[in-house]
Amino acid sequence: MMLRDKTNASIIISLQIIKQLTMTDNHVKTIIVGAGPAGCTCGYILAKNNQDCLVIDRKEFPRDKLCGGGLTPKAHILLERVFENIQYDYFKVEKVDLYTYNEFVCSFLMDTEIRNIQRKEFDHLLLKEYQKLGGQIITDTVVKIEEVRDKKFILLKSGKKLSCDYLIGADGANSIVRRYLEPNFSKGFVLLEKYIPDTTMTDLRVYFDRKFKRGYLYLFPNKEGYAVGYGGENTTLNVFEESLSHLMIRTEAKTKGAYLPMCSTKLKYPFRKDIILVGDAGGYADAMTGEGLYFAMKSGENAAISIVENVDFKMQNKDVIETIKKRKIMAEIFYFAPVTKLFMYMCKKASLLRRINRRVNEALSN
Repeated sequence: MMLRDKTNASIIISLQIIKQLTMTDNHVKTIIVGAGPAGCTCGYILAKNNQDCLVIDRKEFPRDKLCGGGLTPKAHILLERVFENIQYDYFKVEKVDLYTYNEFVCSFLMDTEIRNIQRKEFDHLLLKEYQKLGGQIITDTVVKIEEVRDKKFILLKSGKKLSCDYLIGADGANSIVRRYLEPNFSKGFVLLEKYIPDTTMTDLRVYFDRKFKRGYLYLFPNKEGYAVGYGGENTTLNVFEESLSHLMIRTEAKTKGAYLPMCSTKLKYPFRKDIILVGDAGGYADAMTGEGLYFAMKSGENAAISIVENVDFKMQNKDVIETIKKRKIMAEIFYFAPVTKLFMYMCKKASLLRRINRRVNEALSN
């Protein structure tokens, strides 16, 4: 009898929640959770096409964002195609230096430069571009997602209730929208990073070692200093600090951490027409290089196109999905220690390096 009473009480509470939700007048065609590059790209294209949309982010902008900040050639070409006439500050990188833990291996020369940006300013710039078109944003935190009769209802920490026809999850590797679709998903590797305000470091460096299992340590310079970070399968603060000491990087800068979705070779969540995941929320990060900005903007663009043109997102985003899957399989092979060691050996051979350099340029440009 007590169990039946509890069941009936739960049903009554659920019906009350549904009634409250369906009474809301705060309806928007598309709600985008997350105002990073994926969310802002999606919102910008929707606003440009006179589509009703709203962006929600839990942070006030400008805000710090853990990221090396490298825009590969394909990323900055995409950026300038979507955000026409955009002007932004960047640090030009024309070569990438490759190291093992103890020695220099080679330099990869770029046919088209990598542009290193500072995410705090870059993300704010994209948000302002969206707002210039009349795009709306509110600062709040999504705490719950419900569905009633083909509508998505969003409950916010402030107590506000919103509804939408389309819900876009652009809220990073720890996405609440992803959690709604796939409750037990893996958030990926832990990435640790410090920012050093030292402009004497001008080389983009990448370090490989057994202790960076399925990952690497990087130094990304920009106009005001450089970001040094590391991530892998078993990221630890001790390994990070020991590595900085080994490289004679002495700093009191705060260590920050975040998740990077570079684990599973499968995107296990359901692909739906009305709930779409983009950027890190969708698992769109290159498992070989860690690149996320291109895939964030591209998947954001594809989400917007799928809404504007009323087409299936999975088909629209097919090239991105296939690339991510292939790169994750390649990463499984490349980060197998004997293969990584062989690659380093090959890079020391001038004749092989030329071929590898060409392939690196192709991967960063296409």
